[in-house]
Amino acid sequence: MTIAVVGGTVIDGAGGEPLPDGVVLIEGERIAAVGPASQVALPKGAEVLDAGGRWVMPGIVDSHVHTTYRARDMRQHLLNTPTYNVLRSTTILEETLACGVTSVRDMGGADAGFRAAVEEGIVPGPRMMISLVMISQTGGHGDYWLPAGHRIAKRSWLPDPVADGVDGVRRLVRQVLAAGADFIKICATGGITSVTDSWDEPQFTVEELSVAVAEAAAKRKRVAVHAEGIDGIRSTLDAGAWSLEHGWFIDEESVDRMIAQGTWWVPTLALVPMSVRKRETDKAWSAQQLAKEDAKDSEIFGLMQKQIPLYREAVKRGVKVAFGTDQSHRLLVGDNLVELEFMVDWLGMTPLEALTAATARAAECLERDDIGLLAPGRYADLLVVEGAPLDDITCLQKRGNLRLVMKGGQAYSNSLTA
Repeated sequence: MTIAVVGGTVIDGAGGEPLPDGVVLIEGERIAAVGPASQVALPKGAEVLDAGGRWVMPGIVDSHVHTTYRARDMRQHLLNTPTYNVLRSTTILEETLACGVTSVRDMGGADAGFRAAVEEGIVPGPRMMISLVMISQTGGHGDYWLPAGHRIAKRSWLPDPVADGVDGVRRLVRQVLAAGADFIKICATGGITSVTDSWDEPQFTVEELSVAVAEAAAKRKRVAVHAEGIDGIRSTLDAGAWSLEHGWFIDEESVDRMIAQGTWWVPTLALVPMSVRKRETDKAWSAQQLAKEDAKDSEIFGLMQKQIPLYREAVKRGVKVAFGTDQSHRLLVGDNLVELEFMVDWLGMTPLEALTAATARAAECLERDDIGLLAPGRYADLLVVEGAPLDDITCLQKRGNLRLVMKGGQAYSNSLTA
């Protein structure tokens, strides 16, 4: 089937000037042509969708999400059956697609079954790359140990994410890759939501992180590293990881190294401010979170704000930035595009630069040459937007402004007139 989206102003994702009165021609799953109306002929019998007065852009690529469910209340989590948690995950997947995110890199939680179910259309959701687990040392960010002396599985369908020592990490990386992981996720620091650690403490030695990078490379795969504090960031760079996740407390030396090494930065800026805001406005939600997170969120929010001049300087100097949100059952499900506002305000990006980081640049981070651009041969993942995102990036946050959400040539939602 041939579909023509006509009359809109086209942002192709590559960062070039918008194209007024553009045409995006779609054949099956792929884009066949993009260009001005005067140069793209519409085939006889094509379904024409009128985007006049609106903006047409690629679907968003979110480089850091968690699309599977678990109860935040630990007691409730212990009572939920695995099948309940899986079925609740389907709403997260669908909400992610509904807000305009058509491809994701899942940073722990989804296994090959989730990826296949989305690919086959059993469950509506974004195109997925998966890491299965977030590899952690004993007592680390991904080790869900409880003070009662028990270690529980966050998601029972996954391998145990805990490993120690070079040989232990090597074994687990091989196991995860054998189970179908597209990339490896490993933690070099603690995290805000950790039970047993602090966000700024280093975890895993450089040797342990390096063996993860080497084992992944042997399978032509990459490693994404969770690191919030500076010691873990330095270890991440020493190990030669592909992408730094969060990296909120980078310093000037780290910026130099990231530029020299070509390390991707996925800053997930909105997570902490949105959490602070959520606590202030929704007491029921706040009561379900870990008590220690309240102080952590507020502390880190203040520290991050002090880092903004360095963030802006890093972007000006050319650090490679890919859009990512750290969306999870906890926060930001369906609100992923809030991150664009923070990329403009905190990183100093123009709206067009932020959109490029969320489309073509994010696709580069994922090493996918079939998404992220409105260009011939790419998957027909596109959005038609009411409003002017290059004047007001926040217009993308309003669900009603998404007049068309299309993934692989199939409309998930469509309120355009034919």
